[in-house]
Amino acid sequence: MQIGDSQEIRLSGRALAVQRQLEYVDSREFPLAFPIFTKPIPLPPVDAEPVCRYTLHDCPLIAVHSMRIIGVSSTSVVHIGSTKTVEANSRVKHIRQLEGGNPYASSRRSD
Repeated sequence: MQIGDSQEIRLSGRALAVQRQLEYVDSREFPLAFPIFTKPIPLPPVDAEPVCRYTLHDCPLIAVHSMRIIGVSSTSVVHIGSTKTVEANSRVKHIRQLEGGNPYASSRRSD
């Protein structure tokens, strides 16, 4: 939760989601060494043309009567105010381990 102005907000999250037919848990089984967690994220091109804007603050205070927040997830923020820069990235690796007999269970990707 951020109330008030901020210069920059940087959010980062890594998650491993494992779905299995048979229950088995071992925290050492999947180290976070998958390429999806280390590949550089391509950034959009920065527009070199300046943006012209005019802002008039009649009242320098932020007034919020009430908020109803249903949920906030990883790599997110509830922010009331202005921010110059927001940088957020979330990387999730999904793994499904299904028992044999399902022809669609072996769909594998490189990352």
